Amino acid sequence: MRGAVASELLRSVSGLSVLAVYLVAVLLPAYVLFSDGSRFDAAGLDAGEATLRLMQPLAWAAMSAAFVGAYTVTREYYYGAMDRTLTAMGFRRAFVAKLVAGALIAVALTVCTALCWTVGTFFVLRAQGLVMEMTPAAWGVYGGAVFGAMFGAVMGASIGWISRNYYVTAIVVLGFPMVVEFALLRTAPEVAKFSPGLALAALGVPGYQGRLLDLVPALAVTVVWTAGLVAVAWARGRRSVA
Repeated sequence: MRGAVASELLRSVSGLSVLAVYLVAVLLPAYVLFSDGSRFDAAGLDAGEATLRLMQPLAWAAMSAAFVGAYTVTREYYYGAMDRTLTAMGFRRAFVAKLVAGALIAVALTVCTALCWTVGTFFVLRAQGLVMEMTPAAWGVYGGAVFGAMFGAVMGASIGWISRNYYVTAIVVLGFPMVVEFALLRTAPEVAKFSPGLALAALGVPGYQGRLLDLVPALAVTVVWTAGLVAVAWARGRRSVA
């Protein structure tokens, strides 16, 4: 199994096409950041509050991780290579290896994104005459984003196994959060907070603006969504190779 995971990791960092996937890792955090221009206005805020406001969008990196994880699966369906992989590795090994590799890549990308985000936050605050101050809540955004990326990637890979289509999966893991979940967050937060993407985000910003779940419920909902998607993906995959 270790060799299968190593093989998937190598594929994930090979070829120019994966550069676009890596750029997607910052898509949703950037969307959240720039959708609210007031985050760049630190007037009346102390250094800790201003730092936290700029760091909070990083929690949505866990949602971007779903696409990163899905790519380990959908790439092979797109290029018609999945049959060869299943013949060489068997379904069980391929299934587990892609989930594990996707999670590792997503976590690594989230860490890199967090480092870049921190540098950017430092300079934005400096331009406003403030010093970056990492409060416990700001460190919690880091931890939640990285931890959530692991779950997000597994969800994404599972959706890839279920749909077996690159474009359908992209719509589900990117379009659904940006169009449906964010819309529900504004209009029906009591429903939206139980959605998979916003449960992931709540791991980094629990109770955000009173619209997201607290940490423990968010983790519970995330685990339920992840386990359910993995179970469906496994059952569908087993039927296809039976």
